[in-house]
Parts: sequence; structure tokens; C-alpha cells
Amino acid sequence: MRSILQFKLQIALIFAMAVWGLSWTNAKIIGIYTSPSLSMVWRFFLASICFVPVMKWTGHSFKIPQNAFKYVFLNGCLMTLYNYFYFRGTQLGLAGVGGVIVTTLNPIITSLLAVIIFKDMLKSKDVWGAVLGLTGGAFIIKIWSVNYFDLVQNGNIHFLLASTSWAFVTLVTTSSKNKIHFIPYSFWSISIAGVFSIFISMGEPILSVFNYGWNFWLNLFILSAGAMVFGTTVYFLAAVRLGSRKASAYVFTVPVTAIGFSMIILGEHLDWSTAIGSLFAVSGVYLINKS
Repeated sequence: MRSILQFKLQIALIFAMAVWGLSWTNAKIIGIYTSPSLSMVWRFFLASICFVPVMKWTGHSFKIPQNAFKYVFLNGCLMTLYNYFYFRGTQLGLAGVGGVIVTTLNPIITSLLAVIIFKDMLKSKDVWGAVLGLTGGAFIIKIWSVNYFDLVQNGNIHFLLASTSWAFVTLVTTSSKNKIHFIPYSFWSISIAGVFSIFISMGEPILSVFNYGWNFWLNLFILSAGAMVFGTTVYFLAAVRLGSRKASAYVFTVPVTAIGFSMIILGEHLDWSTAIGSLFAVSGVYLINKS
């Protein structure tokens, strides 16, 4: 019985990672219709609503423990930053490239920040992982032919900033794990980020989204209910039931699905530098996660 439940959870985790990969294409499509700030408002709004049944189903209280509030608030700020860079990057650049840069560089940047902030010790495998990951990132953004203007124009600077801001999200979330459960933590972080997004979008036609057709709303729903609620819940549930190391191994499928969906749906092309860079970056993440 236990093995059947684990098998079902593994299938759900594969599907969740595919949705995370698809979300980069969803964001690119949404960027055709509206600005990053309005995309953020409606993504957080829908995700907050969809998280309420999850809170009820899991029996968690909506009350934030006093010693956890600072983590929730800070994470809400960081998620606001991340989502802005995420939407702006996909609006300007290639969705597949963004999916590779952010998902592979994030654990590498997180490890480096942990050394700087928490004085963590790096093992030799972590150093080699960081070198491989940064080399991969250099190939993906074609560092040999790039200047600041190119980085801004093709969205890659936003992907790098998204990866860095998500690294801080990871560190804050790790620090909060003994203060509050991840489900109410996620719900309130998303809700706070939604409030910040409303302030950012002041002066914009916030209700203009109701003029858009089913294509906009389908992609927004997948981004909100699919990637942010379903994907996050399944991933953390798998981390508890299967173990964090086994669950994190499935994250390696995200860059592949991000590129795959962007090629199939958006018609993006995989050039040699992205392919080589992806292999370097994924190898680097593997080394860092290896026990």
C-alpha cells in the first residue's frame, strides 16, 4: 500500500515539474497581453484564492505565529521582486532560456549566498558544481558577445536577477521551516506579494484583463493554480514523504520541459550555446545536490 502511494506521489511530482516547466511559456504568452505588474496582481490573487481550499484540506490555521511573521513578510517582498523579473524577462526574452537560467543557477547562487551570509562551508563538490553552473550560465547568455544593453534587451539580465531573488527566497524559507508550516507560509507569502503588486500597479487599468479572451485566462490559471499552488504543494509534500534529496532530483526535469514546451508552443529554437550551457548547469546542480 505504501509503495502504491509513493508511486502515485512520484507521478504527481513529475506532472508538477512539467507544470513548472510549462509556466515559462505561460508567462511569455501572458506578457503579450499585459504588463508585468498587472500579471503579478492577478497571478497572486488567483493563487491566494486557490490556496484557501488547500489550507482547509490540510487543516492548517490561517493565523501567523508571531515569531514567523518577519519571515513571511520578507518572503512576500522577495516573491514580488522575483515575479517582476520573471514576467519582464519572459516578455523580453526567450521563455525556454529563462527556464534554464533561473532553475539551474538558483541552487548555485543559493549555495554561494549561504557561504557569504551564514558562513556555510563548501565541499569540493560544491565548488566544482558552482564552477560548472556559472560556466553553463555564461554559455547560455553568450557572455563572449554580450554587453549590458544586450542583457537588458534580450531579458537575460532579468532572468539573472530572478534567479538571485529566488535564491534569497530559498534562504528565507529555509530559515522559517521551524517557525511555520510551508502551506500557511506559502499562502501568506503569496497574499502579501499580491498586496505589494497592487501598489506597484497603481495607475494601471487593473480590470482591463477582463477584456482578454480564454487564451489569457487559461495561461494565467495554469500559472496560478497549476505552478504556484499545485506544483508547490506537491513538491513540498514529496519532500516530506519521499525525502528532500529524492524530491529535488525531479527539479532536473524543469529546464528540459521549459525548453520543450517553448519549442513546441512558441516555436523557439534551441541553439548550441543554450544546449551546452544547459548540460554544464544541470551537471553543476547535480554535484551540489549529490550527497
